[in-house]
Amino acid sequence: MTRKRSLDSTVTTLLVWVAAASWVGCGGGEAASDEPAGAASADAPPQFETTEVAEGVYQFRWIGHNALFVVTSEEVFAFDPISVEAAATYAEEIRRVAPGAELAAIVYSHRDADHATGAEVLREAFGADVPIYAHENADAPLREAADPNLPPPTSTFAETMTLAGGEIELHYLGRSHSDDMAVAFLPAHGLAFAVDFVSRDRFGYMDLASFHFPDMFGAIEGLLEIPFETIVFGHGPSGDRATIERQLTYYRDLDAGVRGAVEAGLSEDETAATVLLEDYSHWDRYDDWRELNVRGMHRKLSAAGAGEDEEEGEGGEEGEGEHGREGREGGEGSGEHDREGEGREGSGEHDGNGGEHGGEGGHDEGDEGEESGEYLGRAETWDATRRGARLILSYDPGREAFAGTVENTTGETLCAVRVEVHLSSGTELGPTQRADLAPGAAAEVELAVGGEAFERWTAHPEMSPCAT
Repeated sequence: MTRKRSLDSTVTTLLVWVAAASWVGCGGGEAASDEPAGAASADAPPQFETTEVAEGVYQFRWIGHNALFVVTSEEVFAFDPISVEAAATYAEEIRRVAPGAELAAIVYSHRDADHATGAEVLREAFGADVPIYAHENADAPLREAADPNLPPPTSTFAETMTLAGGEIELHYLGRSHSDDMAVAFLPAHGLAFAVDFVSRDRFGYMDLASFHFPDMFGAIEGLLEIPFETIVFGHGPSGDRATIERQLTYYRDLDAGVRGAVEAGLSEDETAATVLLEDYSHWDRYDDWRELNVRGMHRKLSAAGAGEDEEEGEGGEEGEGEHGREGREGGEGSGEHDREGEGREGSGEHDGNGGEHGGEGGHDEGDEGEESGEYLGRAETWDATRRGARLILSYDPGREAFAGTVENTTGETLCAVRVEVHLSSGTELGPTQRADLAPGAAAEVELAVGGEAFERWTAHPEMSPCAT
């Protein structure tokens, strides 16, 4: 088949107007700078757009999430359907860019619901037998979650996999934002696709609850060993090798600054007030997530015993072997998936999310896209218990808000309990303010939707280890 393009320009965009609040709520990045006159302004970015980032390689952005599809001579390979709503438009865009092409495969970057949901929509558009590929750690949690909109993979890989006769490589670099993260590399284009654990000059998601440290250092170092020149991210604008080097430096600086504070005996509050990371004040989400990043790292280092594993904390630079990951890939991210109690992943974490939620050290602190994998209709009520926190929640259309309670069903205090809701549109609501819940205590939950359109939703409580 000869690939046809409807436009000669390198950027083809189909615009649909949405309120700016939807973009901000999803943590969206920058809108394309080369949009035609009269397109969305900074105050009203387009809901989606398709951009050719290399010959035959397209980034599909839906609100604040990015997917990638690759058009070969006769077939298309699609990464991350994002959501049910996004996948419907995604399919239309693939057909527009490559009319008549077969969809050869769907690839999950990881099992988080805000990236992997919607595969069945693509299958309905292109054929029920379209295979789904993912890292092996995604398989069991997705089968357990049994979400028809987030089906388990039909084929998995452990370390590497090649598709399209070697045009596409999939790499597993160890635990990072999840324990099942697949990084795609297109050798002919020098282009990589990496989701959630790296981005361009942006702070890590909130309090880093889903991030596995010190494994993150090894994963980012491993990414730098892949000979890419351009990299597309799951959120925000694309970058280059220097982007990833800056990301690694940031996490090392965060680790060093917080580690010094912990070793000096500073409390979490004191550390949050003193580790300002001013060299990164120009980065995206500095005002929103700088303090949360510091607090999250303080909890992780305190729980692990700051100073006891400094070599590991530096990414295992000494003695870890190839990619700084040997001894990590086999034990931490394979087999047991290191997800017990993670709440979403093993139980359908974001479900599907990928372990990234579980945090470090088995604390399951919750994280970006930490849903359980189970999505409800607008009129249904959520009633589930996670790590002793029973969340009862429903949508009140009159108030345009989710309302309910979260209750401690255990005999011990649950610390820093908060609640998030994830809409099928890709928008994340919350988290609510942190609250310590004594045994038997409950707290009211209310999260405003803000006019966001959605059909389905999922929710989860998060919590952090209590200070000792």
